[in-house]
Amino acid sequence: MIRIKDIADRAGVSPTTVSNVIHGRSGRVSKETIDRINAILQEMEYVPSISARMLANSSSGLIGVVIGFHKKGTAFSLEDPFVAALLGNLEYQIREKGYYMMLVTRHDRREILEQAMGWNFDGIIAIGLKDREIQELHANFPNPVVAIDQYFEEPQDVVSVIMDDIGGAYQMGKYLTEKGHRRILFVSDNDRGVDHYRWQGVKKALEEAGIKDCEKRHLLIPWDPIEREKRYRELLPYFREQSALFFSSDYYALEASNFLQNQGVRVPEEISIAGFDDVTYALLARPRLTTVHQMVDEKAKRALDIILCMIKGEPIQNDGKPIPTRIVERESVREIREDTSLVM
Repeated sequence: MIRIKDIADRAGVSPTTVSNVIHGRSGRVSKETIDRINAILQEMEYVPSISARMLANSSSGLIGVVIGFHKKGTAFSLEDPFVAALLGNLEYQIREKGYYMMLVTRHDRREILEQAMGWNFDGIIAIGLKDREIQELHANFPNPVVAIDQYFEEPQDVVSVIMDDIGGAYQMGKYLTEKGHRRILFVSDNDRGVDHYRWQGVKKALEEAGIKDCEKRHLLIPWDPIEREKRYRELLPYFREQSALFFSSDYYALEASNFLQNQGVRVPEEISIAGFDDVTYALLARPRLTTVHQMVDEKAKRALDIILCMIKGEPIQNDGKPIPTRIVERESVREIREDTSLVM
């Protein structure tokens, strides 16, 4: 193991000087000495100790990213393609800013706060927590907390970075009705948070198109995948009566598309399928999935910019506007002529 003393002996300086260069406290060290020390560090492949850096600085250099669920049904949180894409973007952008990301997936409620306090995170980005959990975290954790995709029922001090969920779902609802679809279902596993607002967007588009029974066109499915497939089998005759199914996520859209095709239902010839997120698998599926694209990289960047401003005590550069979305048209939705008797 290479020690700081070894580097100092090689460079002909004190260990304190080497430590200052390693930890960014090189204001009184000449450029020539800094360059010589850095060259030796690189030559000797010195790897600094993270724990030593944390002790040497008042800052830990860690941004905690907290996922509010460990498992959803039989699937782990990191198996969700959208969650994986968001975490990948966060890790890259956090590292680019000179910090490290530590991921915390919740096993029990108390563990989140214990890890946050134990690791002394410089800040926390929270994803998928309940309102009261974020309130508890904000009240007990001394450093900044920023949420992603959190619609608070009551105003509070925590900033939340959100997508234009209503607008994106409205765009898709309008797109489907303009393609001639009237027998449309919006399918999700809950009516809270982002899924609630996506339903509001779809509902607005259906109402504008003059479609009857809008309230009955929101279908809730089980979040457990085994129970969900059982429910799909029960609903198969009902699905066959529809012309389009719009799912609250690409994951559910792709899963349902595979299920329907395995049952002999042709997509999109018999039923059109649409999703929300535009994950990588949407492009790889057959047929390729028509979906709502959300800018995951911008969501990660905005959350990180806000938390870094808070860490540095700078004004938050956030206009409060939701991040915009757009329709990505592929192969899973077709244009049809519907029965006008379903329209008011």
